[in-house]
Amino acid sequence: MSENNENNQSDDGSREVDAINAMTDRLAGAIEGVRSDARDEALKAVTEFADTLETKRSRRAPVPPQAQAERDQGDTVEVETLRVIGDGTAPLYRRMESGKSVEDVRELRAARNAGIDQMTARWAQAVGTNNIEARIRLFNEMNDTYLSTLGAGTAQRAALLDGTPNASSGFADGTGAELLPLPLASQLVAARDQASKFRSLVNVFPMSTQTQRIPVMPTVAAATRAENAAYTDNTPNPVSALLSAKDLGVTFSAGRNFLEDSGFNVANQLTVVAGGAIGAEEDSQIATSNGTAPNLTESLEGNTNISTIAEASAGTMAVADIYSLYYGLKEQYRRESAFFCNANVLQDIMALLSNGKPVFLSMMDAPVAMTDSDPAATGRLLGKPIYEISSMSDDLLFFGNPGWYALGNRTGIRVVADTTVGTGLTQWVIDERVDGRCIPTGAVTDFDAWKKMNFAA
Repeated sequence: MSENNENNQSDDGSREVDAINAMTDRLAGAIEGVRSDARDEALKAVTEFADTLETKRSRRAPVPPQAQAERDQGDTVEVETLRVIGDGTAPLYRRMESGKSVEDVRELRAARNAGIDQMTARWAQAVGTNNIEARIRLFNEMNDTYLSTLGAGTAQRAALLDGTPNASSGFADGTGAELLPLPLASQLVAARDQASKFRSLVNVFPMSTQTQRIPVMPTVAAATRAENAAYTDNTPNPVSALLSAKDLGVTFSAGRNFLEDSGFNVANQLTVVAGGAIGAEEDSQIATSNGTAPNLTESLEGNTNISTIAEASAGTMAVADIYSLYYGLKEQYRRESAFFCNANVLQDIMALLSNGKPVFLSMMDAPVAMTDSDPAATGRLLGKPIYEISSMSDDLLFFGNPGWYALGNRTGIRVVADTTVGTGLTQWVIDERVDGRCIPTGAVTDFDAWKKMNFAA
């Protein structure tokens, strides 16, 4: 009996050992599985980080969705024009990033890289040769690649402006044309806005049609009243500023070899060069347009209802004249006001002396110029920004609130190309549709938000 009990105890102990061993094995397997999963996750994270870092270094563009699908199916796809590693133009792209914000750099990298620029060159060739199928395909590929890089997904976009430009459709004064692909349009707009001084200051209105009225409710005055008495009715007559979109753009010719040899140069010509020229012309139109078509409806110099502040001594600039111009502008318009003139007027202001010392420049610092176009110069007069507009007339100095100038802007940057068979040159026209005029502050002829002084009078 005792022997049987010992045998039973031995069997029970063996079973317990076996159970412990089995549990240990399962636990070890579970631990190994966790370790394996963690290791796999860590390796995946490291790989993704390395891929991201390599993408930033090489500035390669993502493979378009269509090409990615074909590659996944095992088909042969030409991707060397889409993903370029160690491309020789990398320093050029890095130089373009200088001085830009983090967000601007992110958008620049999405719009300007070796892959996008190569697609730009092929799209430009398709436009020049009137290859409609390739043009539309590349147009959509460029848009999708650009949006995907920005994390905005993909979206199809009409390649042409909506509407037919004829009298019955309301586009009698305009012309339809192909739109620039999104990556090119975004960089052209950035270059235009950087070159234009007025655009960031004036009131920009989107125009959905060829003509558009901007309603203006003039300012009113408050008052007190006696008990049981009515306020004096001083309701002003509402007015409006009519805008009619005008074409404003550039034209240039490019040979076939130019379009074939350098994607970077093609993209640069279509964006940076064209955008800078359009921005400069916007400033010129806002400052000096005579109002005769095809110029903008109204400019600062062309508005004869802007009051001229009289000089202390006709034909001679004096310190007192600058003060008179400043205080000649009503108080409510001074907060966001600025000065505008050309380089000759800036020189005259710098030369104003009191007891042999410059009035508007600090004698405590090293001598500097007065202009907004040089970071090393001073760009302020009486604490207000002063902008150098080269197209402005000599002897004119404007002071006012630029928010009281309306700039109407039709959506989209258009492009038209025409190839001459004999020479092989493709003529490009890139333009926008805009119009501008001063906004009345009261009656139609009241423009109290602006004042000027003419030192030649």
